[in-house]
This record gives sequence, C-alpha cells and structure tokens, in this order.
Amino acid sequence: MDAQLLAAELGVATGLIGAYVHRRGRVRAWLPHLLMAAAMAAMAVPARDPLGPAGWMLLLGCAAAWAMGRPRPGRTGISGRRAALALDLYAMGVLTLLMPAVHAHNVGPHHHEATAATGWWQAPYIGLLCVWFTCRVALAAVEARRRAAPVGIPVEAANPTVTYACSAGMMAAMGLMAFGQ
Repeated sequence: MDAQLLAAELGVATGLIGAYVHRRGRVRAWLPHLLMAAAMAAMAVPARDPLGPAGWMLLLGCAAAWAMGRPRPGRTGISGRRAALALDLYAMGVLTLLMPAVHAHNVGPHHHEATAATGWWQAPYIGLLCVWFTCRVALAAVEARRRAAPVGIPVEAANPTVTYACSAGMMAAMGLMAFGQ
C-alpha cells in the first residue's frame, strides 16, 4: 500500500471521528467533518473523483461559510470553534486544489526526477500548512481563554481537544499525501 493511499485513509478516519464526536450536536458541527472525510476519500482515488479539485474547493468553501454562520443572538463575534472549523474547511479546499500538481508530480515514467517545473507546488503547500497550524494554535488559545472565563458560557457536548486532534490528523494526512513518496 502506498503512502498516499494510507494518508488518505488516515484523513477519512479522522474526519469520521470528528463527525462522530459531534453526532449529538447540530448539523453545523458534524456535517463539515463528513465533507472533509469525503474529500479525503476522493483524493485517495483521483480517477474516480466525482467533483474534481475545483468542485471540492467550491463545496468545502461553501461549507466553511455555512459553518461560520452568523453570530448567535446576545453574543458578539463568532465562536472560536466555528472559526477553527471554517479555517479547516478553507485550508482543505485550497490543498485539494493543489492535489493535481502533487499527483502529476508523482506519476509518469521518470517521477523520481524532480524538476523545477514539477515542484512549484511545494512552497505554497508548506506555506499553507504553516499558516493553518499558526492560526489553529491561536484559535485554540482564544478558545481556552474563553472557556477559563468565569462567565456562565455554556459548554458544548464535544470535547474540543478531540476536534483539534482530528483536524490536525486530516491536515497531517494532506501533508503525507503531498510529500510521502
């Protein structure tokens, strides 16, 4: 089994775990995780992908806007969890757009010979993963500070640590798909 298929399976599994963790919550909490798992499954077998990279980017971008939603009545701003979920969806969408370049780089008779023309995607891919990681850490810090506040803020049913781990697992799988030979 090659590294890309194994990484895609890891991404599907972590997406399904994220959906399972939020199963008792609102649709806005668990549906994006299912969509990310479906995108990972489509990347596992690009020849059978029904939407293609642009279709997945559009679907994940719309899901991110929907997951972000609007502020709840009586509260100011958007919650850190919803912002983190939207960030995950947008990042997954952009990384999905880069996947054809990754697959084009890894196929062909001389795929072990890296050239400047085939490796153009590596810097943006690494950059996006670094930006995603930095933003995710900042959002986790904001969420931890908000949860530590003595104000009577209701705590949702899902454990944010599991959600963050699932998101990190999916992004790690995207990195493995890109750079695991």
